[in-house]
Amino acid sequence: MRVRFLTIVVAVAVGGCGRRIEFGSEILWEARHKGGDLSEWIGDGQGGSAADAPMAAIAATTELAHSGAYSVKMTNTALADVAASRVWRESPYPADAYYSAWYYIPQPYALAAVWTIMQFKGPDANDPSASRYIIDVDVRSLPGGELILSVYDHRAAYLRSPTPPTAMVLPIGRWFQVEVLYRNYSDDRGRLVIWLDGQINYDIARPFGINNTVYWSLCSSGYGFSPAEGTIYIDDAAVSVTRVTPAGSL
Repeated sequence: MRVRFLTIVVAVAVGGCGRRIEFGSEILWEARHKGGDLSEWIGDGQGGSAADAPMAAIAATTELAHSGAYSVKMTNTALADVAASRVWRESPYPADAYYSAWYYIPQPYALAAVWTIMQFKGPDANDPSASRYIIDVDVRSLPGGELILSVYDHRAAYLRSPTPPTAMVLPIGRWFQVEVLYRNYSDDRGRLVIWLDGQINYDIARPFGINNTVYWSLCSSGYGFSPAEGTIYIDDAAVSVTRVTPAGSL
């Protein structure tokens, strides 16, 4: 895929105060939802959207936005079985690429299970026409009610990553950024780094790549939310070859 060299400056409202943020000069793909729909995800045939109705739903909304007037709202009312809504991209991205998005959780939730908000998949080694789950970036509850990020590797050799000694609590009622370096190599160069609002939350070294096709999804997958409707908003998603931080690109 050809890298588009451009600089995009957008106005971002945080807590009622406007500031300007540079999205970066090496963006491979982005979705700011300025058209009020999901066309940036699906318009070129390299992405899509889906929801497990009636328990899960997805739509562009003007209720909240990180920049511009629209974001994507995902709701989930599943009680005992997992339901999901998602938008995704599937492309032969570079082995070293950054995947970022802004999230907004409007209220605290007690979770019966983990709540998956981002996923990475790749082609199945035995069937390249099919994909397999590799990494989930989840939200889980602490005993005190706080929400934190958690990492799950679907491969039997790894599974759930240990929580860092100092848990980074997710903010409620304001936008926060999750940024991931997904270094897609099948040897000891493989690496997964997750930043929460620009601070490293996880840094995991292990093999990842099967080939260079990456399926990246922003999602709301889970069940057993309390209050009963789990809601999350996403905005300003990007895939890039340099970091897109809360303050702008590096």
